[in-house]
Amino acid sequence: MNIKLAGFLGSILLLAGCAATEQGYQPINPKAKNYAEALRSADKSCQVDADCTSVNKGCCLCHGKEAVNKAAAKALQSRWNKECADGVCTLEMCYVELNTSCQNGTCVGTPKPMKDYFAR
Repeated sequence: MNIKLAGFLGSILLLAGCAATEQGYQPINPKAKNYAEALRSADKSCQVDADCTSVNKGCCLCHGKEAVNKAAAKALQSRWNKECADGVCTLEMCYVELNTSCQNGTCVGTPKPMKDYFAR
């Protein structure tokens, strides 16, 4: 196989992993699926911004983050450590942090602006 063609195909596969972050992440690993189900049912209620934080959406950091209640985050983080610790991800360039807040009694997250990643 031509080296340029192989490189091109490899790039497409690498980028395709990040394309699935917002359109209904469907994990293949059964443990990751359990984590995704726990996240869907996690408590997102709040009264003030301090009640909210963000957790990983999936086992790979490329899947992004989701806003949840801080108490729910502790249980989810424990589950993530147990079920996702052995996962291999090379797409960390897709990682996005969230600014979390409480809006109308629900924790919500908005992507952190890129300038915030480089602020000192």
